[in-house]
Amino acid sequence: MTLKCHMPRNIGSMLDGIPAGERPEDEGDFWEAVAEEFLQLIENASRARQPEIVFWEGMKTADQRIWEFYVNDLAQPLRDQYNFHGQNTSQWLYAGAIVLQDRKVSRHH
Repeated sequence: MTLKCHMPRNIGSMLDGIPAGERPEDEGDFWEAVAEEFLQLIENASRARQPEIVFWEGMKTADQRIWEFYVNDLAQPLRDQYNFHGQNTSQWLYAGAIVLQDRKVSRHH
């Protein structure tokens, strides 16, 4: 099995560049969410025949910062299955996002 992976270059710097007034009230909440999601990504990848893990570096919208992630099994055939973001979900085993908004951290699956 070969693992294909796209992750932030420096995980420890994922909050760098975010102004102090926009950072999480409790940065421990953010790092706990990151650690728990990484565990889920690895656990789900271990069940795939041809796993791909993707964890996108944070993108900024008007009032949010979003770190999206998913695990694909590339051995599954592609089908016409799309979500409202236009992402093909037919190979997804696990997906979600960590969201920072109003200095609060939340997770969405």
